[in-house]
Amino acid sequence: MNDLGVHSFNECLALSRSKEGALDRIYQNYFQNVSRVTRIERTDDMSLQRKGIDTFVTLNSGEVIRTQEKWRFRPYTNDILIEYCSVWRNGECQAPGWIYTCDADYLFIVYQPSDLVKIYPVVQLKIAWNSNKEQWIRDHRNIIARNPTYVTKSVAVPTTILEDEIRKAMRFDYQRKLSEVFA
Repeated sequence: MNDLGVHSFNECLALSRSKEGALDRIYQNYFQNVSRVTRIERTDDMSLQRKGIDTFVTLNSGEVIRTQEKWRFRPYTNDILIEYCSVWRNGECQAPGWIYTCDADYLFIVYQPSDLVKIYPVVQLKIAWNSNKEQWIRDHRNIIARNPTYVTKSVAVPTTILEDEIRKAMRFDYQRKLSEVFA
């Protein structure tokens, strides 16, 4: 297990907040019909921040898309860090990681030194996680970040593996189960 040493949630949050608005052009290019981008003021609404919602992207149709922005201040290493336990203390997980608590529609991960943004649909990401979590935790690099009073646990899943599993979740073929449904 790799140990990242002491991690400061507040420092990371402050760095992320300093980047607010930087993704607006990416939202406009990705969704193409954006009428408005609204940021969650974390100090006013921590409940949304705890649900992994950083931004509301409103489309011209009126549809609202919730995004979570994750800023990585390290170069892209061909993997995504999936936090499965936010607070590990006294030998047990006391608060689940963002993979369980995120209520956003899309996850935008910015690898700033690499000038790269990876975009994932959260529903399919969670399906991929639920189908593979034991194997990924067993087979891939486990990372711990030490906070002053607890540890955060994550696993670095290679993006090629993760993206293959997300594609599988998006292509789910229900036809093979129809005989069971209509039986």
